[in-house]
Amino acid sequence: MSGTDISSKRCLFSAPHDFLPEEVVTGFQDLVPTEFKEVSRREDLEADAGLTFWVVDPGQNFLVDDEVLGLFPSLEAVITPSTGTNHLHLDACQKRGIAVYSLLDDREGLNTISASAEFTFLLLLNTLRRLDVAMAESSAGRWREREEVMRGRELSGKRVGLVGMGRIGRRMATYCSAFDAEIVYYDPYVDKSPWKKMSLEALFKSSDAVCVCCALTRETDGLIGFPLLSRLKEGASLVNTSRGEVIIETDLVTVLGERPDINVALDVLPGESQDLHRSSELIEFHKRGQIVVTPHIAGATQESQSKAARCALSLLERHVSEDSSGSSLEIGEGS
Repeated sequence: MSGTDISSKRCLFSAPHDFLPEEVVTGFQDLVPTEFKEVSRREDLEADAGLTFWVVDPGQNFLVDDEVLGLFPSLEAVITPSTGTNHLHLDACQKRGIAVYSLLDDREGLNTISASAEFTFLLLLNTLRRLDVAMAESSAGRWREREEVMRGRELSGKRVGLVGMGRIGRRMATYCSAFDAEIVYYDPYVDKSPWKKMSLEALFKSSDAVCVCCALTRETDGLIGFPLLSRLKEGASLVNTSRGEVIIETDLVTVLGERPDINVALDVLPGESQDLHRSSELIEFHKRGQIVVTPHIAGATQESQSKAARCALSLLERHVSEDSSGSSLEIGEGS
């Protein structure tokens, strides 16, 4: 890709932005004229023949596919301030010669973000202590009349199985260890770790709580189904803050129908990038109080999203620098 004049280029920042530090907003504007406009629905997108860079909202309810990309014929680069890229059609981007960047392309910046791990830990504690149930009791005007429905369990002494020992898995291991829990993990790409590695089957069978915190890849899509879910111990906890597609939804629904003893907390559901999650059967289990579902907010803190925006700015600066110097770009790098 040959160098071009940056003054002719424009950027759309369609992710949440009202809380961003002034220096981040100014950084984008100083680099290239940038429109900050949150877009979560496909119908809110407007065709723009001159748009060259797009910082896309990872929480949007549509897929950036070939049809969407057709609205922006001059687009050179798409940056997602997230580790996941399942809201982007990577093949369509590659076909059009559009560079794709994610937070995985800025490891240094990514490693400063702790929100998702903190929220995973929060959901884990809630499966044990059922804070949601206690709050509902107070809202219903009761105090301890039904203490039996609020009586929980301690994390101390429990075995926590982590599916994925990446950035979030490592933080979770540290958090849980501080609470005197035993840590085991499954990750085919991590061998050197202070914690015990085991097979998925053994992890599901022996853990008091299983936390799914791996990336969504071709290998992990549908990784967890009935054979594993049915192995969960009596009263076990299951937490998923990865992506909904890692767990086979129909299998989880089946197991929940047979095993009301399992304590499940989900921050993700299948089909979010196609706006299909709202009709998930898992929502009905949540409404009945059997499980907890939150709307994919593990990373939704002012600090983490500001850090992610800084990473996006850094990646855009890198792209512009390489572009102006005539360096070749790796399409889909780090996705």
